[in-house]
Amino acid sequence: MKIYLVIIITALFATSCIDFTAPERFTEQGYYLTGILKAGNIVDFENSIFIGNTIPVAGGSINDILIIDAEVMLYEVDLNNTLTDSTSLVFMINPSDEAQMGYVDFGGNLIIKPQYRYRIEVLINNTDLILAETTVPKTIQVMADSLVTSDSGYTTDPTTPEWPEMVFDNIDLEHPIQIITQDNETFNLHCGFYCLEEWFNAEYIFAMEEDTYPENPEEYESEADSSPRKTSTFYIFQPTENLINFSFYQYAFNFYGKYEVTVSSIDDNYLNYLYKPEGYNHGGITGGIGYFGSAVSKVMYTKVIEE
Repeated sequence: MKIYLVIIITALFATSCIDFTAPERFTEQGYYLTGILKAGNIVDFENSIFIGNTIPVAGGSINDILIIDAEVMLYEVDLNNTLTDSTSLVFMINPSDEAQMGYVDFGGNLIIKPQYRYRIEVLINNTDLILAETTVPKTIQVMADSLVTSDSGYTTDPTTPEWPEMVFDNIDLEHPIQIITQDNETFNLHCGFYCLEEWFNAEYIFAMEEDTYPENPEEYESEADSSPRKTSTFYIFQPTENLINFSFYQYAFNFYGKYEVTVSSIDDNYLNYLYKPEGYNHGGITGGIGYFGSAVSKVMYTKVIEE
């Protein structure tokens, strides 16, 4: 299998990892938009769109970041380039969790579909327009390691009483993540690894001297990107016979314990944002910076053990 590009990062697959400070060469205030449309879901609080102002380096208040009164429309275009649906997005704060906010499809009117194209139009102050488009990737089959072993290290059912276990040192050899694609076109892979243990139960795989566990919640999960509790990797693959064999990911796990692993095919907008220099200029936004991307994802669960 030929791999065209390999990049490993510890970025969060969400908007919280964005730095909303305007670059030095920007002397005027601008706008940002960030969001990922996920196939099979609506634009809800888990997948909300953020719109706001950049903060000039010379000054600005964090309170000025969010724009909550923009007019936002999301349009759906099918494979025949026909407009098939649309919905308005409104800014809301989740009454059950005030940490969740953003522009959402309050009525749940539009379920995101693989291979469809989506266009977002944002009108600010009745004068300024932000535009972006994304084409959702094709459907994938995530087989995990089931093609190479009858003793899989993953389950897709988190209610299973006993989760499958994987010995850390053997993950790459015995538990590759295998993905069946619809063709052999270039494939943008993104994987997120989220430890489900409480911070005081999360044992470091590579402990520093006697510091076997995090000393506090902040050490376990940073406010900026949730690392080291959460890590992410992204790669560009060329499938062979409609198959991707992802067999070099074990070092994405920082702790022993239970994990949620999200395997995604992502669009070019989000990929360009992640890996290009000044990626916020390459995320598909017209009239601002940031990214407007899409993904097809599969979530799995496992437990990483020492022996």
